[in-house]
Amino acid sequence: MTNYNFSDMKKSAIFSAQTYGTKTTVEIDHCDLSLDEVMDAFQTLINGMGYHHDGFKEWVLERAAEYQEEEDEKWNDVKASMEQDEQRYENLRHSTDEAEKRMDIIGQNGNDGLHYGIDDEDELPEWMLPNENLKDAVKEFRREVKKRKPKSSKDIEDEFELGGNE
Repeated sequence: MTNYNFSDMKKSAIFSAQTYGTKTTVEIDHCDLSLDEVMDAFQTLINGMGYHHDGFKEWVLERAAEYQEEEDEKWNDVKASMEQDEQRYENLRHSTDEAEKRMDIIGQNGNDGLHYGIDDEDELPEWMLPNENLKDAVKEFRREVKKRKPKSSKDIEDEFELGGNE
């Protein structure tokens, strides 16, 4: 683990490079350097080692092009993923819409199999035919529903002890 001593921030930062017996040193009078200051120091060291200024510039541009290509590839991957997600969403929405349409048809005809286009009970497979107990239960349920009086909001408040505005 690195132990930072922030009281040393006022000290100088020193960069050195030595090649062919020549030493190049860059000293900056503080330690809290920006990236620009560090890169300027490296450029000075590179030039001091004998590399031409244009060579450093070319290297920076080539590296920037590599970085841009990497970013473009990442962005293309993100776009492809987004397009796949959109396609999955459209497929899901389409299948949901189809299921909703089917449920609307089933709901309109009382879920008795008429949505399958069979008009005569004789054409239905035996497993689809409702038995007499089921038919009687449906009739009884419908009679009970017709008898019920709609509840007022007061009735509902009283039933569930909601209290209303007092």
